[in-house]
Amino acid sequence: MLNLPIIKSAMDRRGLTGTSLGQACQVSKEAVSNWLSGDSLPRPGKLPMLAEALQLTVEQLFVSDEAPEPVVAYRTKNNRAVTGAALDAAQEVALHLRELAQYVEPRLKYEPRQLKDPQLDLDYVRGIAAETRASLELLPEQVLTNEHLVRLFKSFGAYLVPVFWGLNKERHENALNVYLPESKESWVVFNLGCKKDDYKYWLAHEYAHCLSLHKLQNEQGETFAERFAQFLLFPDEAAQACLDEMRAARKPIEVADGYAERLGISIVTVLKGVDRLLVEQHKPESGLVNQAFWRRWKAGRELVPSFAHELFGTDTPAVDEFIARCEQVYDTPVFKALANLQRQEGGRNPAFIAAALKVGLGEAVGLSHALWQAQA
Repeated sequence: MLNLPIIKSAMDRRGLTGTSLGQACQVSKEAVSNWLSGDSLPRPGKLPMLAEALQLTVEQLFVSDEAPEPVVAYRTKNNRAVTGAALDAAQEVALHLRELAQYVEPRLKYEPRQLKDPQLDLDYVRGIAAETRASLELLPEQVLTNEHLVRLFKSFGAYLVPVFWGLNKERHENALNVYLPESKESWVVFNLGCKKDDYKYWLAHEYAHCLSLHKLQNEQGETFAERFAQFLLFPDEAAQACLDEMRAARKPIEVADGYAERLGISIVTVLKGVDRLLVEQHKPESGLVNQAFWRRWKAGRELVPSFAHELFGTDTPAVDEFIARCEQVYDTPVFKALANLQRQEGGRNPAFIAAALKVGLGEAVGLSHALWQAQA
């Protein structure tokens, strides 16, 4: 059967429509449409023409054994599951990352360490988070930093892909986790435009998907990731210390705010941790998470800077600065891989970059130009 992902990607890269590809192959656009839908195959005499138009070999036009579909875990800012067009877009990113993977040297010489039997039980997730902190030599009261998170992904062999998916806006995406079963690689595309106090939660959330993605999926996978991120960033020992101080304080919400600020996490994460602890101790919740709290919290969100501002000192860094800083902080090979892909194809390819990183064409043009100039 035809290797449709590669064919469609080649059409995108070369700006070919069904009509123009049909002209190159001397067939109608309806014939091309039937090829791309899988309803028919090109006649043998048309295969060399199709390969030449796409700048592929005839062998690349076909797959003998279909590669397994990539597995994606994807949530919006409001933590809603995605369906329909949004899920299709996530799969499109995954397919482009699979193609890009051939330009990346494998990070590990062995399979990454993954959980044998991931479970949703709180004690189980608590234990996995505690083991993860111990692997970083972190005490429960110590702050888990961005450097710690990057180290976790690197030791796992996952590839981090920082992007801008909107700056301080409502309902934008935060992260996309792609698992490629055939190579057992994980790619984590994440939004630097998320709020500063949400950033570590989302990366911790994605690391949980790396540990469990191919065994826990959909709602179960999301529940596991949420619980893991909570325990990793705000362990029970820290929650208990916070609770003790809150009980003795005249304004307990200020104590919670102080913990959130010191740990670099959201006050929502702190209060959820405290209330979870109270429930497990068979005591009433704090009562601080109410409608008045949510009104105040939402009203103050515009004042919280993005993580991009923390990283670059601005929400609009120059493209060269963005690439260099991301390579330094995240040890990401994605930009060199994109540069190598462009060099291999003999020209700039913003269409591929836009599809692989799920960014606008304008941003992709800037990245494509910068990567091409750097190799000139």
